Amino acid sequence: MKKLVLFVLFFITINQIYAQFTGTVLDQKTKEPMAFVEVYFPELKTGTTTDEKGEFTVNHYQQKKLRIVISYLGYKTLDTVIDVKKESKKTFYLEPAHLNLDEVIVSAPTGKLQRDAVVSVIHQKLATLQKMPSASLGESISNIAGVEQNTTGSGIGKPVIRGLSGNRIVTYAQGIRIENQQWGSEHGLGVGDIGIESVEVIKGPASLLYGADALGGVLYFIDERYAKHNTIELGAQSKFVSNSLGYLNNAKFKIHKGKYKFNLFGAYNSHADYQIPNGKRVKDTRFDEKNIKTAFGFNIGDWITNLRYSFLQNNFGITEGANYTDDNSRNFQLPFQTINNHNISFENRFTFTNQSKLNAILGYTSNYRREFEDSRTNPALGLKLNTLSYNLKWNSALINNKFDFVIGSQGMHQINKNNGEEVLIPDATTNDFGVYVLSNVDLDKLHFQAGIRFDQRKIDALQTESIPALQRNYNGITFSGGLVYKKNKSKFRANVSNGFRAPTTSELLSDGVHEGTNRYEKGNANLKNETATQIDFSYDYNAEHFRFSINPFYNYIKNYIFLQPTNLVIDSNPVYNYTHKNAFLYGGEIGFHYYPHQMHWMHLESDIATVFAEDTNKNPLPLIPQTKVNSTVSASLNIGNKIKLTNVFLQHIYKFKQPRISLFETETNAYQLLNFGISGKIITKNNPLEFSMGIKNLTNQKYIDHLSRFKDLGIPNQGINFYFGIKMQFEKQI
Repeated sequence: MKKLVLFVLFFITINQIYAQFTGTVLDQKTKEPMAFVEVYFPELKTGTTTDEKGEFTVNHYQQKKLRIVISYLGYKTLDTVIDVKKESKKTFYLEPAHLNLDEVIVSAPTGKLQRDAVVSVIHQKLATLQKMPSASLGESISNIAGVEQNTTGSGIGKPVIRGLSGNRIVTYAQGIRIENQQWGSEHGLGVGDIGIESVEVIKGPASLLYGADALGGVLYFIDERYAKHNTIELGAQSKFVSNSLGYLNNAKFKIHKGKYKFNLFGAYNSHADYQIPNGKRVKDTRFDEKNIKTAFGFNIGDWITNLRYSFLQNNFGITEGANYTDDNSRNFQLPFQTINNHNISFENRFTFTNQSKLNAILGYTSNYRREFEDSRTNPALGLKLNTLSYNLKWNSALINNKFDFVIGSQGMHQINKNNGEEVLIPDATTNDFGVYVLSNVDLDKLHFQAGIRFDQRKIDALQTESIPALQRNYNGITFSGGLVYKKNKSKFRANVSNGFRAPTTSELLSDGVHEGTNRYEKGNANLKNETATQIDFSYDYNAEHFRFSINPFYNYIKNYIFLQPTNLVIDSNPVYNYTHKNAFLYGGEIGFHYYPHQMHWMHLESDIATVFAEDTNKNPLPLIPQTKVNSTVSASLNIGNKIKLTNVFLQHIYKFKQPRISLFETETNAYQLLNFGISGKIITKNNPLEFSMGIKNLTNQKYIDHLSRFKDLGIPNQGINFYFGIKMQFEKQI
């Protein structure tokens, strides 16, 4: 017993031993020290900033090597690895660059910078996307070119990437795949926006790294980093929006002491029914959201672990018709729905002596969706979806400084159960298994990437009174290959990717009224695998004050599954049947960012995104977004020494008419929106007070978006919307 106690004490003592690394950041041209430069350690999920002398210090616990990303506005991002066992001090030089938009791509297999990634990945800070308050996280990311949403203004935002949505879009948060009955058009993301720092969007088939279903793309949400070393951080934020009389409140607490890190976030949002341009409110569009999120991190030597948990509860009113009211109550009236989401992830990273790395993530998600029609206690529809998942990935060490490869496996065990009066889809068990290999070759200006994957899905659905039992096995082999070539200020990318998606139980077996969509859905047990092959090109030109990009694509989907309307009506609801056809989707995005030489405080940005979609008989596919042009003029100004306007912007959105419609769809007229906003800081003795204010839909434009779930009911989108917000943050070393 005495020996055991001595061993434990020795182990604890050894684990407390750490060393320090000190870095100095200088301007490459002037050799002057740079203060307040951001220094980030991606694998440790934490960072720091340089002091007035351009210096920073990091404590490391027996790590042999540390990856460091150093960035500062107006300079090229530096991404390097240091051997902390061989050197305790080092000087870094940053190269001036007016238009530096590079970020570390977390969703890439080796965490490259944007400029080096073979696959075109869009990385955006959530704070940038939410410069104006959004009714949902889905609405926030629809500011990215090529990304739209099935919208209503009632707090439910369903992402659409290049015309594809639902199960074809895979969502990752906390490092795990989020499962929340995403087949439903009125089912949101199942992810709250607190504790999220940024989002990465992969457009097109991405099944190779993210599994079956990632046919249309991937949304990869990145958690907010931990506090700086030996620091406590506190923060609170509050916003008010006039249209739905909504208030959005959140708070955070972070602590990083030694090798232990802990984050805690909380949020509560509440909205009344939203107003259309004539001042009337759309009955039962009220909603609220409760969100709690925690993260605990620990690192020692070459082992890094993170345990994360989040709880999200949403309550949404269900709008059954074009009914309007002057009531601004927040109390939910029948019918309404309640959704509870629990997500747990346990991540472990190991670096071996040869510098290869193993990343293992275990995940659990629980989604409980209830729809109340005639009673507040007994749900008419109750769906419990529990999912266990794993994600294993081994990265080889760099071979001859040119070649590396990744071997991985993913899988899930999913159980869906009903506990409501109605059954839309039967109780079912789904098992997924996948294995892949991916290789990378770096030849300085030319990068290659290629891989192959095998997936298997097994579905075992139980019999109900109206739905027969079903057992199915689906298999698929997918591949991808691409290259990126850099020369001077230009960068060319080319990718060919293949995706596989097995039909879901809702597509195979659903039989009933789907509340919230106002339709009767009937499944098709004869549906086959969807397979997609996409050719994707991009060209980027990045000069000192100007950036231009063009990204065309062509996507062929075999056995494309979709809901087709019929002339039948059941229980006063139109009947939609699941069917499949071969389909083509093509289009792309073009954008530019101009930074005038004589006016570095001004930015001009614009992009256009378009998608054309049809089956092999040239018939348009349903629910394809309108072509959109999104343009913004922004500036940063100082008013004296106390007030800094970090962003004053005017945004213009123009959506073209959508005349290409499927059977029983109606055309959508063109419309345009103007949004204006100001965000800034009031300098105080300690930490600045941040504020934001503005107007959405400045002209009170009456419009109905083509992807609005309320389009068939003739209900317009939101009218004019004033907003105001404040944010406070505190930081203290311990």
